[in-house]
Amino acid sequence: MKHQKHAKLTRKNIGTIATNELAIMGTTCGEIKNLVEKLSNQIAPLTSAFIDMDHKSDEEELNKSFLGSAEQVYTDKINFHRINIKRELNAFEKRKYFNSFDFTFINGNHYIAEKQLLVIDSRKPLLKKVAKITNPVAVVFSATDKEIPPELLKELPELKTLPQFSIEEIDKIGVFITTSVLDKPKLKGLVLVGGKSTRMGSDKAVLDYHGKPQWEYAKELLAPYCDEVFISVAEEAKSYKGTPQITDKFLGLGPMGGILSAFQEDPNSGWLVIACDLPLLSEKSLDHLVTKRNTHKMATSFKSPTLEFPEPLICIWEPKAYGTLLEYLSWGYSCPRKALINSDIELLISEHEEEMTNANTKEEFIEIKNTL
Repeated sequence: MKHQKHAKLTRKNIGTIATNELAIMGTTCGEIKNLVEKLSNQIAPLTSAFIDMDHKSDEEELNKSFLGSAEQVYTDKINFHRINIKRELNAFEKRKYFNSFDFTFINGNHYIAEKQLLVIDSRKPLLKKVAKITNPVAVVFSATDKEIPPELLKELPELKTLPQFSIEEIDKIGVFITTSVLDKPKLKGLVLVGGKSTRMGSDKAVLDYHGKPQWEYAKELLAPYCDEVFISVAEEAKSYKGTPQITDKFLGLGPMGGILSAFQEDPNSGWLVIACDLPLLSEKSLDHLVTKRNTHKMATSFKSPTLEFPEPLICIWEPKAYGTLLEYLSWGYSCPRKALINSDIELLISEHEEEMTNANTKEEFIEIKNTL
């Protein structure tokens, strides 16, 4: 058997720099900038970024931008904020910077990206850059060019079958990007049952409120909204046999460990996470949550009915949350609510606050059981 030096992990789907990236190539850098400006407005409110290169080497600007031997300078410009970095960022550092954006445009004249938008412009013949064209998604004709050059078609015959636009059709190109280029993550479900149930005195996951164990009720509740539903357990449990389980790989971290373990299992899906101690939760709240899901935010969550904070355990966590949660963990925070409070999320006001009631003690179990 071949020696496996490192753990085999499921990797996040990502291009050279970002999850959703598109290189624009085949025209001048000025025209690419102009196109990005219009397209970024067209796809708003999706957040976008642009990776470009400045052809000028300005020593005076370098001296003005940095103080002494400082490697990085953050400047609050009142209306915007600037970070100047002296050293070159490697590929992994760039991924960290661009992870939070919905879409990243890239100047394909200078950088390689996973997908390419090809502009047919006789000023910048694409024939010279054929080696960089690995996954073209559409063709855009400049104001002066109306057809794909025969010599380019000879090298890339698949271009004939791609969507085609004129450079003035910004609205159509924007719709194409949001509907055909932008990845939309699937939704999977996670029922957290790994708690110790100390105050209840017995396992909350197997309590019977609805004629069946609570974990089973919760799993069935999530099923209509998710591609798959998993039970999150501290260690593999026979009582959930026959049901997909995700065992905690991040031990002793409570809910944070369960959520991170789910992302380790599949970092490319969103995770609809609920705790097992929510006996009043119904499809009414889940309908609201899933309908209002914002895949472009880090998470979609309800405001807690008792606190002025987001509720992390009736929440949809998007793929971009994985790195953020790991980062909070590296700073010594194991509370997922802390990450929600300090991140860009979709925060909903629950129309059925009673459904977010936790049952943590025997007295609460009896009271809710009698109510039901």
